[in-house]
Amino acid sequence: MNQAVDEIDPTRLQKAVEAIAITPEAAAELVGGYRATFKAKFEREPESLEDKRRIAAKIIGRYSKLSAAGGAVTALPSVVPGVGTAVAVLGGGLADVAITLKLQIDMCMCLVELYEADLSNEDKKHLTFVLALAGSAEQMVMKGGKPVVQKIAQKLVYQYLKGPALITIKQLFKKAAITFTQKSMAKAFPLGIGVAFSGSTNYVLTTVVGKVAVAILAKDVK
Repeated sequence: MNQAVDEIDPTRLQKAVEAIAITPEAAAELVGGYRATFKAKFEREPESLEDKRRIAAKIIGRYSKLSAAGGAVTALPSVVPGVGTAVAVLGGGLADVAITLKLQIDMCMCLVELYEADLSNEDKKHLTFVLALAGSAEQMVMKGGKPVVQKIAQKLVYQYLKGPALITIKQLFKKAAITFTQKSMAKAFPLGIGVAFSGSTNYVLTTVVGKVAVAILAKDVK
């Protein structure tokens, strides 16, 4: 059922991910729940950057755990909505890649809602896809320790945000399709989602993508 490493069609992957990614409305509802929990605990609205960082950490933790939930996330349709659609459209191996990207996009959509709630839904989508795709693809081709990778990824994502949104997103899906399926990556991470990743690798990758997104949304890029 798994598709060969070198057969991913970026356009097909993009359509599948866009079809199963969270909507801005659903993200707003989810973040609203986190805000309500914060208010009940601290008896105030989460307005400061520090308050938002607390909620962001909860969001990142949730999606990092989902991303690491199993070696084949396609076995968890009840946990991750959209799995059935991804499998039907892409098949098992590619569906795993699509679900990994979906979880990172869902996480970033929630973070965008937390920090940039006043944006239009279309702008939220564009910002979300650039944050998730660029943050993930860039750090995977870099060498070095996590703090160094994270800092470089922040600056690269910021550069992507300056480009035309739709063209940039199309280019990033192409880059992600290549990066997620390179044979060198398959050799580096032999135990995991599709042909490339292990649960622990997905956890770390999603966590760093989330931290990169928060740094940019909180205007904390140095």
